[in-house]
Amino acid sequence: MIRGIYILVEGQTEEEFVKSLLLPFFHAHEFYDVRAILMSTSPGHKGGAVTYSRFKKNAETLLSSQQDIIVTSLIDFFRLESDFPKYSEGKKLNSVGERVAFYEQACAVDINHPRFIPNIQLHEFEGLLFTSTKGFDLFPDLSDQSKEKIGNIIRDYPNPELINDGSLTAPSKRLEKIIPGYQKPFHGPLIALENSFELIIEKCPRFKAWVELLLLRVK
Repeated sequence: MIRGIYILVEGQTEEEFVKSLLLPFFHAHEFYDVRAILMSTSPGHKGGAVTYSRFKKNAETLLSSQQDIIVTSLIDFFRLESDFPKYSEGKKLNSVGERVAFYEQACAVDINHPRFIPNIQLHEFEGLLFTSTKGFDLFPDLSDQSKEKIGNIIRDYPNPELINDGSLTAPSKRLEKIIPGYQKPFHGPLIALENSFELIIEKCPRFKAWVELLLLRVK
């Protein structure tokens, strides 16, 4: 029987997102041990670049430490490190969705553990924030022009996960340009919470599939 879900995350933003939104969702389904695990780089140090060697080491350490947990992840596809398994082979695929699924499967095969469910967010966590304009009402000083830009992005991308991964147009880069003083670890989870987990699930199919798979595994 599975007692816990441990989610490997790359930063404080994702860590807070798990605590604020994923944990209450699973609580509502009577599953109570859901934890964000900020990946360690060296003894006493956490956060930083997600190399595959680091990702794999953290996953295998958790899997071997307890026998009744699922280990999964919430890491970005945007700027995925080139040491991930079959990285060059995956780049040849035409569809970005196919590439992400390919890399997830490559990780699953390489780590080869029945309680490991790799998840790579398309394109990055911040895409989930563009599900509604409601979350951006948290910024009372936002100009009408900035509000219009946000509204246009949301209309242009009914599935926010497809907001592209350009160096200047990725979701995080758009937020930095539109919202003066945007602080990812603080504002990101607040915007998501205001938009609601239900709406994120409704509009983000890959994210929804991951959550539903986890729920299925613990029932």
